[in-house]
Amino acid sequence: MANYEFYLASSLEKVFPTKRVFEDKRRDIDLLINDKLNLQLVYNLSEADRKVRNRQFKVNIITSLKYELFDVNLVKCEYLATENHDRFYIDTNPGLYPDLLTENKGYIKPLSNQFKSLWISLYSDSNVKSAYVTIQLEEVLFEDNTGSMINTNKVYFEETLNINIVNQVLPKLPIKHTQWFHTDSIANYHHTKVFSKEHWSLIDKYIEFASKKSDINLLLTPVFTPPLDTDVGGERTTVQLVDAYYKDGKYDFNFDKLQKWCSICKKHGVDSIEVAHLFTQWGAKFTPKIVVYVEDENKEFKLEKKFGWNVSATSNEYKEFLNSFLPSLISAFADFGYSKNNLYFHISDEPHLDHFEDYKNAKNIVNDLLKDCNMIDALSDYSFYEKKLVEIPIPSNDHIEPFVNNVDHLWTYYCIAQGNLVPNRFIGQPSYRNRIMGVLLYLYKIEGFLHWGFNYWESENSRESINPFISTDGNCAFPSGDPFLVYPGPLSSIRNEVQMEAFSDLKLMKLVESKIGREKTVELIKNGEDYKFSFTDYPKNNKYLIDLRARLINIIK
Repeated sequence: MANYEFYLASSLEKVFPTKRVFEDKRRDIDLLINDKLNLQLVYNLSEADRKVRNRQFKVNIITSLKYELFDVNLVKCEYLATENHDRFYIDTNPGLYPDLLTENKGYIKPLSNQFKSLWISLYSDSNVKSAYVTIQLEEVLFEDNTGSMINTNKVYFEETLNINIVNQVLPKLPIKHTQWFHTDSIANYHHTKVFSKEHWSLIDKYIEFASKKSDINLLLTPVFTPPLDTDVGGERTTVQLVDAYYKDGKYDFNFDKLQKWCSICKKHGVDSIEVAHLFTQWGAKFTPKIVVYVEDENKEFKLEKKFGWNVSATSNEYKEFLNSFLPSLISAFADFGYSKNNLYFHISDEPHLDHFEDYKNAKNIVNDLLKDCNMIDALSDYSFYEKKLVEIPIPSNDHIEPFVNNVDHLWTYYCIAQGNLVPNRFIGQPSYRNRIMGVLLYLYKIEGFLHWGFNYWESENSRESINPFISTDGNCAFPSGDPFLVYPGPLSSIRNEVQMEAFSDLKLMKLVESKIGREKTVELIKNGEDYKFSFTDYPKNNKYLIDLRARLINIIK
């Protein structure tokens, strides 16, 4: 006789087919206004008989709150960790791992001898002070041959949660947050012409998701094709928003596409723009790929690749271009609703100490042109900041300590290399390692967080496009989950949802701080725990994070 098992689990659990995760026995839960609760309904079938082929379960969510249901899908992971990884991974062996979330139509079908889960998202309502949420599973049989559905009215599972809506509004994200938005990957995966009507429609959808579903408020904007993640001499699909014209030794620019981009960003609440890097990655030695309409001897404009790997970063030709381009660009952004305060510029991504002079030379070219603009770069050598080459350094979270207490505006990032002890969001890691970032962002007074992969659906150095439903590691180049947070659609992931929980924790801490002060808030966070609460020494369990949120909300109820 078939034996079914159903129970609720925390969103911090990752449900594998052969592993039973802990049950979440909370039934009374507090939420703030503009808040969200994620949980999972875990289900399993053992001792199956032939009748189970025709049996499914209708999911009834009885509540006055808005909710969404998602199936948690397994994805293929071949490369889980770099060689320097620690022991705090779920697993580092290749296999199928839970990550992708797809819309559930209201039915689940347990499979023999494997655990699966349904992801449930509940949204608080400012008009509701409290709400019951009943989660019910009702048996449904399908007739052989006809496919007709019979509801037996037999309830196999029912649990009720009491949701108390605290009369406090969860504030906006208090930091700048960028996950690099790869416009070319959208065109490449969906097989659309760049900036065609279809491409613009997709850009709109992905920017909306980035803002509303991933809390991205600073968006990487391809004024020209970002010089990121290519081989030396290699290039990516051209995605240049600004049309440049060269005639009689002078440049002119058309910003129509940029205006459309900014309009979409404004519509979806993106309040700041991150301009593509002005010089090549890992050294600032060369210029980005920039295509220009150049007038020929027949007075006709023809599109040429005027800048790229063949042009030195310090060439007079590029200086001439920047002298014309940057003032025009800043003026255009102002016209489109983005003042200097909301613009963030880069010199070059991840320069090392042996790139110091090249970086310095590149920076000197644009210093006056970008006066009063925000200048940021991901770099982990403190000397760049110490010698005033970068105003806002973004060290990786495993190189942050020299910058702490020495930098006025501290940001951080993590990526492929941050796989030992520090927080990250690799698929093979437990979710607490993703969510603890909210706590550490608060404790370190960090003002910005950067990640290189919102949707990098390319192989290493963009040599070829990949299908992220098949390859979660860029063809075994990066630990699974590192290069992208969302799947094509856009579709969310466990990692995206848990990262949003981390940001929600950060928002809550800032709210509590406004009520009781930072010192007492820090005491609540540390709660006598035997940890340094550094990026390498923090609570490594789900319970701490769940209890912390309850503890913080209890202060402001």
